[in-house]
Amino acid sequence: MSDEVAAARPTRRKPKKRLHWIWWVLLAVLVIGVAAIVLSMLNGGGTTSNVTTAQVTRQTLQATVSGSGNAIVSDVTEVQPGISGTVQDLSVKLGQSVTAGEQLFTISNPSLDTAVEKDEASYQQSRQQVRSAKANLTQARNNLYNLQHPGNAGAKPLQDEVYERSVKLAEQQVCAAEVGVTAAEEGLDGSSQTLSVDRDNADKRTVTAPVSGVITALNAANGVALSGGGNSSSSGSSSSGSASAASVSSSANSAVEIADLSTLKAEIQINEVDLVNVKVGQSASVTFDALPSSPVSGTVTAVAPTGVNSSGVVSYNVDITLASVDKRLRPTMSCSADINTATHTDALVVPSAAVHTNATLQTHYVTVLASDGSERQVTVTTGLIVGTQTEILSGLQAGQTVVTSSTSSTTSGSTSTNASSSSTASGSSSSTRRPAGGGGLGILFGR
Repeated sequence: MSDEVAAARPTRRKPKKRLHWIWWVLLAVLVIGVAAIVLSMLNGGGTTSNVTTAQVTRQTLQATVSGSGNAIVSDVTEVQPGISGTVQDLSVKLGQSVTAGEQLFTISNPSLDTAVEKDEASYQQSRQQVRSAKANLTQARNNLYNLQHPGNAGAKPLQDEVYERSVKLAEQQVCAAEVGVTAAEEGLDGSSQTLSVDRDNADKRTVTAPVSGVITALNAANGVALSGGGNSSSSGSSSSGSASAASVSSSANSAVEIADLSTLKAEIQINEVDLVNVKVGQSASVTFDALPSSPVSGTVTAVAPTGVNSSGVVSYNVDITLASVDKRLRPTMSCSADINTATHTDALVVPSAAVHTNATLQTHYVTVLASDGSERQVTVTTGLIVGTQTEILSGLQAGQTVVTSSTSSTTSGSTSTNASSSSTASGSSSSTRRPAGGGGLGILFGR
């Protein structure tokens, strides 16, 4: 019976041994955790913050607007002969320098000589007619005088009808002779004017340079017939929405074009976004592609009132008068220019990366770093912005340190993770590494 009871009883397990193993597992986990924490401490693990800073300095800020264009000439004179005929004796070539009064070419027109010969004959005839008319007038006046002053014969009685008729007729002859003289003199004036015109036309067969300069267009050639009636005209520069009127190009209406290269200047195209800052009188530096090592100073003298739209991009012509003109420069040469739109001397300057915007308050602020490492935000008023530099009008003082970027990282051993970063402004800056949170045993104690 006792054996059956004993067999029916369940076999007891040993709970103490099970608890013993659980405690060993927990102890092992704790040891491993502590070892990891200690190792992290030894390897410098934890979260750090890298801060890039810059000094507030005083500098000279100069804002510029850039553009490109071509050389143009302000003073271009078009030469066209005043008479029609065939070009001969052409003595100049394209690009040649000429002086005022120098012969360019002659016009062959034989009819001009014929006209002058006829006019001279007509003029001489008119002169003879004047002489004859004056002689007739003198004779008529003498006849009248003799009738009115009979001399030793004694005065005729006034009642003598024959005498009265003779005197009256003599007076009429005098009046007619005076009219004849007037008509003859008017005819002489007409003949003289005609002769003068034809002589002037004959003189126009020799075409000379009205001004000194360089021949920039030459449409005349020996044997080529030219239509007369044109006059030499000078064009000046006038900026507009299209190309300047003074830009040198061959004109089919002129036989020769003479440009005064001393009036050479730059015509620059400026984008509409930058034009608002460009004004007449501003200084500029112009560089020509043909002379890249010889920039020329200049002054803005004209800004076009209208622009040119090219593929959706609107630009305006700006004329820059050069302080000096290199003799090697020629019209239409390519060039670029930097126009000085603003210059602030002794300006308080920080890198633009240090300036932030408070969208809610619509203000700007910077983060100032104190000597003890503490940071504070300071509201500032900004001024001129040039490249990566921003002028500070109020809120800062020279010598203060401002934060330009801040980078947070969490490391474990040799591995790091960036939490945040920002670009570093150009200029003087420094980087500071500081702890952003406890590591090692600090984690164990919740720090």
